[in-house]
Amino acid sequence: MMKLNINSAKLQIATGHTLNTAKGFTLLEVLIAIAVFAVMSAMAYSGLNSVMRSKQGMDEHANRLVKIQKAFTIIGRDIEQTVARAIRDEYGDEKEMLRAQEYEDIKLELTHTGWRNPFPNEKRVRSVLQRTAYQLKDNQLQRLYWFDLDRGTESKPFETPLLDNVQVFELRFVDQNKQWQTQWPKLNSDEIMPLAIEVNIEIESLGRLTRLFRVPARVTPVASPAPPP
Repeated sequence: MMKLNINSAKLQIATGHTLNTAKGFTLLEVLIAIAVFAVMSAMAYSGLNSVMRSKQGMDEHANRLVKIQKAFTIIGRDIEQTVARAIRDEYGDEKEMLRAQEYEDIKLELTHTGWRNPFPNEKRVRSVLQRTAYQLKDNQLQRLYWFDLDRGTESKPFETPLLDNVQVFELRFVDQNKQWQTQWPKLNSDEIMPLAIEVNIEIESLGRLTRLFRVPARVTPVASPAPPP
């Protein structure tokens, strides 16, 4: 111990400085360490934020695709269950069993089967046939249906939104001659039903989507009631 002190004293005399055996961080070193930590934290947060935004975008895109697929499934189910049953509107006038006019608000209106009655044992018995329509309103594709096939003066449709941000909803029909038609029924024709219906939906940021649905090959006409006296 005495020998270390003598040597330290000799070193102090030779160099003119005091020997510090326990040396800490200087202020500059601390500031540099903090700056490096801040930069690395910012980089890590930026990467994590980018991953979270990507995941959110993928989830929104996936949900949008699910809604589109669901909308096409509903439209296809209605078309593929079409029956030849004309109806009477709220004014007592007969309307075609399948109607689609290009420049009307309601783009497609038809009668289809498959409307399940959840209360078959109730006193009120209703038909399994349903009158359904599709319209594009304020860039929203909507499905409409009426509780009764032949409407009364106060019959109002029930509206169900299917898709948002829809820019175009167009239909084309394949007739018995395998020719495309933009409206149905055809002018000056006695054809009851088309062979198939092409559905075109143009959605913002996704573009145009097209599906072709087959109309039942054998559509049995269903008699509509006589007009009220």
